[in-house]
Amino acid sequence: MTDGASGDQARISQASLRRLLHPRSIAVVGASDAPASMGGAPLALLERFGYGGDIYPVSRTRDEVYGRACVGSIDDLPRGVDAAILAIPKAGVAEAVEAAGRRGIGGVIVFSSGYAELDEEGAAAQSALASIATKYDLALAGPNCLGLVNFAEGVPLTFGDCAPNRRGDEPGLAIIAQSGAMSLALTYAAMAQDINVTYTISTGNESVLAIEDYLALILDESRTRTVALLVEQIRRPLEFLELARRARERDVALCLLHIGRGLRAQAASLSHTGAIAANQDVPRAILGREGVLFIDSLDELIDTAGVLVKCPTPHASGVAFMTDSGAAKTYALDVSDDIGLSLPELSSATLTKLQGELPAFALASNPVDITAMGLNDPSLYGRVASTLLSDEDVGCLVVSSMPGSEVQGSEQVQALLPTLVASPKPVIYTIMGGESPLLLANRLKILDAGLPLFRSPERALRAVAHVTNHARLVREANARAAPRRGNALGLGAREVLDERGTKVLLSQAGLAVPDGEVVSDLEGARHVAARLGYPVVLKIASASITHKSDVGGVRVIANESELDRQYEVMLARVALAFPEANVAKMLVEEFVTGGVELLVGAARDAKWGVFVVVGLGGIWAEIVNDVVVIAGECDRHEIVDAIQSLRGFGVLDGARGGEPFDIEALVEAVELIAGLLRETPGLVELEVNPLLVHAEGKGVTALDALIVNHG
Repeated sequence: MTDGASGDQARISQASLRRLLHPRSIAVVGASDAPASMGGAPLALLERFGYGGDIYPVSRTRDEVYGRACVGSIDDLPRGVDAAILAIPKAGVAEAVEAAGRRGIGGVIVFSSGYAELDEEGAAAQSALASIATKYDLALAGPNCLGLVNFAEGVPLTFGDCAPNRRGDEPGLAIIAQSGAMSLALTYAAMAQDINVTYTISTGNESVLAIEDYLALILDESRTRTVALLVEQIRRPLEFLELARRARERDVALCLLHIGRGLRAQAASLSHTGAIAANQDVPRAILGREGVLFIDSLDELIDTAGVLVKCPTPHASGVAFMTDSGAAKTYALDVSDDIGLSLPELSSATLTKLQGELPAFALASNPVDITAMGLNDPSLYGRVASTLLSDEDVGCLVVSSMPGSEVQGSEQVQALLPTLVASPKPVIYTIMGGESPLLLANRLKILDAGLPLFRSPERALRAVAHVTNHARLVREANARAAPRRGNALGLGAREVLDERGTKVLLSQAGLAVPDGEVVSDLEGARHVAARLGYPVVLKIASASITHKSDVGGVRVIANESELDRQYEVMLARVALAFPEANVAKMLVEEFVTGGVELLVGAARDAKWGVFVVVGLGGIWAEIVNDVVVIAGECDRHEIVDAIQSLRGFGVLDGARGGEPFDIEALVEAVELIAGLLRETPGLVELEVNPLLVHAEGKGVTALDALIVNHG
């Protein structure tokens, strides 16, 4: 995959894409009888999969391949072939795509590389391919891709080795990756877990067909329950967001692994708001509220997708953990704390029933350790599992046991399966011991029952954490209230407003700001300070210096003599650091104290739209980085959740017997700032840092503020 393709890609009809994914006839251009070659592997795979449609090998040098007669060129094919694999060098690809278009072929797959992933010349060649495809409404996959496989119908259009996986109407997993190798690796991993794979799609450079095109078609079908996506770049963000909404409405889970997340996309931003939000923070916030799961490892991607495919949706976020090892119980608590997974206390009725089932020396709790007594009485496994699943606060059960001997393992499986299979709640079966061999009959019984089978309790818990989080995200999205509509700020065409000008606008919008005035000389500063009363805050007044404290441009002044000393000193200090700023004015403000300093900012991302940042403010905003990013369309519930998720929330909430601060006023300020950004065309950034949150009932005050407006 490459960044060479632009966001305004060529668009192809869904009818042509449907012909490519569900072809009744296939041509292999560059056909070969070498089964490991790019021209031979697709033909060998079509034979292995038992493809029932028409197959047309195309070769200039061979009369037949695999017993099939070859035609010499694309022009010799029958008109209207649905799909063509171009297993030819780059030099002949453009001519072949043109010929495919003339011949009425529905779609082509371009394996060849050396396009936009290589250099500008390659990017131009890729653009030329897209132009040809657009002219003929030709669904072009790639270039630089591994192709695709429709496992549900037995259609392999790839040179990557894979095995048939036709499972009838059983709902399954679609895998879409911009990397060809990773698409195949994910497929192997999924099949190793006995997950029904419906599609594997490698999108490559996405010169024409991108993730969004394939996802739209998959969502129109009913055979896929979960989609695992591995991406480097989402090219059409707003379209992807709309597809995420459609997936949520159709009960299809999207699991997204976005690689390359270490880069900072907004590093040059004027404010902390843009600089703090890394390149994935914004899409995570915006897509997450539509139920998209952002996952950070390959193992978790497939583990989570498998549970989502095989299990019902949990009705509650609580997870029960059952084991036959005291150490595994403690380990489960550690892992759950690390990943934020809820292992709730069980109800008194459940605890009473558990105590009656367990040996006298075992503790009824969650997690629960049934001890080695399960070896003497295997039915204990099933009875305890049934009791845990009956608790209303338990949305999911993880069973994590030792394998034991073959006999012990068989007795355990026999005791557990009736309860686990009958459960309307998700159940994950974990048999510890890594890759140690299991009795094949036991393994098959678990998998044939449709249960996810793990060998690591940590991997099981991490997958369950994602699954319960997905259920929560979907519930919240379905119940979400519309955000409070804001008012637009009256802005001119000026790109960056100075602090006082920004505060005047915020005051008019309803946010409290300190009293103050901009002055052009010391005498004016004395007059304003006398009116306000000492101490006062003296600040550089310049729209071009956004972080004034970094250059010594902010000082608390105790009295008039200190004002006289500092006025010219501050001007000189800033002039030395920023001679181009030509600073000549100062802002004199009342000194406001008593509260906790937070940062509240909103910005307009070029691709994803408005987002909001809330976190620890003042000079510590970037140093401590205790921030959370939420979507600009946030409602009050989302704002409250965001504030409560901060590591420093305890300070706001009255930690260690301290006085609580005005969280309600903070929520209203976030609502106001988000609304102003949404409703003001041309407003790019609005940041209040610090926003001083006073004691409960005392409100908030914007001590410093910045507006970036592109008119």
